[in-house]
Amino acid sequence: MLMTTAVVVGFRNAIQDKVAGFEAALTISPLGRFYQNESESLHYDTTLSEVLSESLQRGEVSLVIKQPVVLKTSDNFAGVVLYGFGDGHNREFESGNLIDGALPQKSTEIVISSTVAGKLGLKTGDRVDGCFFSGDALKLRKLTVSGLYTSNFSDYDRLVAYGEYSLLSKLRGYAEDEGDLIEVRGIPTDNIQSVAERVHSSLRKAYNRGALTSGVRVTTMFDSGAMYFNWLSMLDMNVVVILVIMSLVSGFTLISCVFILILQRVSMIGVLKSLGATDGVIRRIFILLGCRVIGLGLIFGNVIGGGILVAQKLYKIIPLDPESYFVSYVPVDLSWGQVFAVNLGACLLGALLLLIPVAIVSRISPAVTMKYE
Repeated sequence: MLMTTAVVVGFRNAIQDKVAGFEAALTISPLGRFYQNESESLHYDTTLSEVLSESLQRGEVSLVIKQPVVLKTSDNFAGVVLYGFGDGHNREFESGNLIDGALPQKSTEIVISSTVAGKLGLKTGDRVDGCFFSGDALKLRKLTVSGLYTSNFSDYDRLVAYGEYSLLSKLRGYAEDEGDLIEVRGIPTDNIQSVAERVHSSLRKAYNRGALTSGVRVTTMFDSGAMYFNWLSMLDMNVVVILVIMSLVSGFTLISCVFILILQRVSMIGVLKSLGATDGVIRRIFILLGCRVIGLGLIFGNVIGGGILVAQKLYKIIPLDPESYFVSYVPVDLSWGQVFAVNLGACLLGALLLLIPVAIVSRISPAVTMKYE
């Protein structure tokens, strides 16, 4: 039970972290982009900055440009979306996924995934033609691959590349405070929905009083990554099913164990009853014996299960196929609260199940025990 809980929680957190790396906690976009006006930009002016500062208690705010580009070599090509982040963006996620080279430092440098690099036959330091589509115009730029990354998230690895904000800003003809959208990162997952509602309310009020000249829309990573979060929510039901099956099996084993203890001591029960022991006293004896079995099981289970989980967290000894599971090893994450909950649940369940076999004690009479012998 400990291992099941730890693996599911660890897997959910690992996938959430990956989605959060590509999809910001909050995204603020021009409202026109949702009505087929993809060219509409967003100005991160003083008014908008003040509104966000008032409604956001924490978070990293940055302008972002996302530009489709076709990367072309002499014998192949691949379409990607080039992400350009403005000031305020923390590059920790992108740096953590790098497997070679470095993040872009010049306007002509880009980082692509190892998947795209393998398709185009590129490596760090190679040059590639970038074909940018801006409205009806096609603009060509010579780009240098400054690094390669892999996130084991194939849907994103095939699509996402990273470039310098200055390059994309010049291609679009944007002003210094202009971008496609604003991303807010660094918000705790549990608070994202409430923060999104607060930000949306503040922006709507600012628009209604005329402080903002254009409408904006606020979306969360649960919207943009809905497919993955819906998939993760299904894991909760799987955990419930697994824990119920484990509880039934362990409960059946515990009941059988106590039945065996009673059958082995039928004569003792008869002697105790002959000496005046009540059924309640005898039942308490077998409940204590059952509790001893439960206690030993909890001790060994915690030591063995906890040891395996610690070894997996430190040394990642159990691998996974990243193409199927998006991670290269089994992620585990277990808190003391979860350990306490699992142990408490096991104790309560065991104590209730012990009442079933000990009920037979009241039906045993001293005369029957003589025949049993």
